[in-house]
Amino acid sequence: LEIPIPRYEVTSPVLWLGGLTASYIDDQVSDSPQMPPDVFAQRVREAYEEVAQGKEIVIVEGTGQPGVGSVGGICNGDVIRMLREMGVPLYVLLVVEAGIGSTIDRLFPYLIAMDRLGAHVDGIIVNRVFPERLDKIVHYLTAYYQKIFPRQYGHLLSHPPPPIVGFVPMVPQLRRYSMRLIAQMFTEEDGATVEILAPARFEEVGGRLIRNIKTINLRFGYDRFVEAGDAIIVGINANDIILSALLLHERLKRLEGTRLSGLILSSSQIGGLSSHVLKLIEDEGLPTIALPYDSAEIIQKIDSWTVKIQPYDTEKRALIAETYCEHLDLAQIFSPNRTAS
Repeated sequence: LEIPIPRYEVTSPVLWLGGLTASYIDDQVSDSPQMPPDVFAQRVREAYEEVAQGKEIVIVEGTGQPGVGSVGGICNGDVIRMLREMGVPLYVLLVVEAGIGSTIDRLFPYLIAMDRLGAHVDGIIVNRVFPERLDKIVHYLTAYYQKIFPRQYGHLLSHPPPPIVGFVPMVPQLRRYSMRLIAQMFTEEDGATVEILAPARFEEVGGRLIRNIKTINLRFGYDRFVEAGDAIIVGINANDIILSALLLHERLKRLEGTRLSGLILSSSQIGGLSSHVLKLIEDEGLPTIALPYDSAEIIQKIDSWTVKIQPYDTEKRALIAETYCEHLDLAQIFSPNRTAS
């Protein structure tokens, strides 16, 4: 995106480490407090001013449920009110996981607490809706927040209940790995020695999303189980199987216009990869890594991780942009009749 990334301490100005709550309370109730009462709020103010410098839009991510940070006067409501008092034209969107009763239950404390803290919410995004339940969820949540919630709790609010600005369906592709992410995760999460064998432009080419990860231990007969976009795991010394996989990769490219997404060679500590096969891997340009685990361990570790979007995930960013553009109606909160306050 070519946007300079601020220092971590600026984007996360308050790190609530273990013991900080007790230390802060002890300090504030002592005869001579060493910390100003608004020490954390001031950090947030200064960080926002630095991050926002030269920017047209800044996205501020809230933290946790309504009470998180309240011991230091920086719960979500406090921060929203503080930024608005600084003159920031701030719009507040609550993102909640899709459901009916569960969604209403989750939203209730936020809507009441935010309003009482003088930090009213401008809109609600219902996220990760199962497509087959979309119509039902839209019907019941819209009916509740338009007709029932105002009647039951409207008298407790200083502002009208916020509109639902979008019902965003699940995007299954966001759960997918890329070869680049797999290599990164094994290095960062597991401390493993990851050998990147091909291609030279691994960081660029290895960002393609993987459809499925499959283990192969046969030389022939597995073709119908492997599809374009898959990554396959093969033992590093199984040269015949690796060669067969490269031929399948080339055939998929020729017949379907797309190919395998990657090759993972297991048990790298054993060795045994022939120089001839390695040269073919390099020539083919198939993203390939070698790991010091057997195939079952690799699958087990990958399944235990949570996929998070990375700055280099251009394919996922495009999917998110497309989905949100189609399913969000932010004009409801940006209309002339509604202003940030």
